[in-house]
Amino acid sequence: MNEMITLDLLALAIVSLALLSLAIALLTSRKHPYRNLRKNEALLDAEKLMHEAAEKGLRLTIGLGVSQVSSAPAPANLAGLPVLRLMSRRSVFNDQPAQALAGDGALAALGQLIVRGKYQNALATELFKPDFSLLAGATPYAYLAGLLPEVNYRANAGVFLLGSQRPEIILAASLAEQKDLPLVAGTDDLSAQAVLLATNARLCLGEDALNAGAALESDPGAAASVRAQDWLRVLAVLGLLAGAVLKLLGVWR
Repeated sequence: MNEMITLDLLALAIVSLALLSLAIALLTSRKHPYRNLRKNEALLDAEKLMHEAAEKGLRLTIGLGVSQVSSAPAPANLAGLPVLRLMSRRSVFNDQPAQALAGDGALAALGQLIVRGKYQNALATELFKPDFSLLAGATPYAYLAGLLPEVNYRANAGVFLLGSQRPEIILAASLAEQKDLPLVAGTDDLSAQAVLLATNARLCLGEDALNAGAALESDPGAAASVRAQDWLRVLAVLGLLAGAVLKLLGVWR
């Protein structure tokens, strides 16, 4: 019983420390939330692609991921939404607006809300069309079948494959490679990461796939979260070192 209480207190302390770190990060970086922030090169290339697409009058295609066993979108799927937000904002008045596709109904609805919001903010609701963010399919292979024709679209300037992708996404990546299209990919699925390593994709691996909002400087909250994670890593390392020293000295057994 005492051990359970100790574990509960330890869990509460860790959660409290994480929330405190996040609050401090938000407060200390309000004026310059993105200064000295570590960024993934693939996402920096993504920002360049957005500029190039606007200059050439072409569009970008983004696949937001497939559905999971649960009804709620996976965290990695939601991490692709900041990219869609920035992409939509910059393509409101482009010749070819960005095209988003999802393999989950809830995710497709969220994507459509984001795109509609950007057109409303730009006072250009008459330019918005619901098919700017579509449900490509409710199963992994249906999603892939809906995604491939959009990757093959003649006016593409680049392709983004973000979120919870499956290994068969290699077909979309290979098609983009055949058409000599820049490809930015990031997923939480290890099998999909493995097959994407065999392509020319600019990859976001690990937690970088979840920090798109911070890397693209479109979400101050995400930037604060990255800082808080770094601080917690330092504290964890210091705690492990302190524990090892105490154990060697015989103070803690």
